[in-house]
Amino acid sequence: MTNISSFCLVFFTLLTILNPISALKSCEFPAIFNFGDSNSDTGGFVASFPPLNSSPYGETYFQMPAGRFSDGRLIIDFVALTSTLWGPTSLSEQIYATASSTSTLPARIIPANNGFSPFFFLVQYNQFVQLKARSQLIRKQGGVFARLMPKEEYFQKALYTFDIGQNDLGAGFFGNMSVERKSIRS
Repeated sequence: MTNISSFCLVFFTLLTILNPISALKSCEFPAIFNFGDSNSDTGGFVASFPPLNSSPYGETYFQMPAGRFSDGRLIIDFVALTSTLWGPTSLSEQIYATASSTSTLPARIIPANNGFSPFFFLVQYNQFVQLKARSQLIRKQGGVFARLMPKEEYFQKALYTFDIGQNDLGAGFFGNMSVERKSIRS
């Protein structure tokens, strides 16, 4: 992150925390859109690249393999659970996260051989853009699936979470890159 980006992040965080007007507003999110890696992958990677043995990922909580890179629930599950307390019970949750994802185009995309997921951040974002457009078409057409699609106003009122980047850092540190090369890659 550049110094300007870091400053802006700290400035806006403090502005939000210290501003009593924004602190009094209720947190009502009709939808959650999550972009990330294995920390918030609810089964996308396993759906794309089925393992030979998917056990025990998810067994503790779901009582069966659920394709997660955790044996139970993930942080995004708790965020969604808490969000239903903040806002409408018909929360729309869309998760684009897949294990081994990176924030930039990975150098080596070979999931089976400890490479990186082809679903890096830009691909996840493109999937989101397609959902945004197609969901509104489905809602306009009506039918059984129309009510399952997020409403147009959900996109501007949603909670957006980003849990991605650890694979980029790991590649740099475990790839014996110098600090200069790591910062150039990011």
